[in-house]
Amino acid sequence: MKELEPQKQFQIAQVVATMAIEDMPVDSQTYEILTQIATGEKTAEQAVSEARKEYGHV
Repeated sequence: MKELEPQKQFQIAQVVATMAIEDMPVDSQTYEILTQIATGEKTAEQAVSEARKEYGHV
């Protein structure tokens, strides 16, 4: 996995904090997906598509 720039680390931390405030803690799989999106390894659309397939909402 690519190294995250400080700005991207901050943005992920903001997402994690916001979700925690909403009582939706981020698990390691979700953190990994956020990191992949931030580094450009995957688009948000790809992540959503994969989640839909995984959970049966094609």
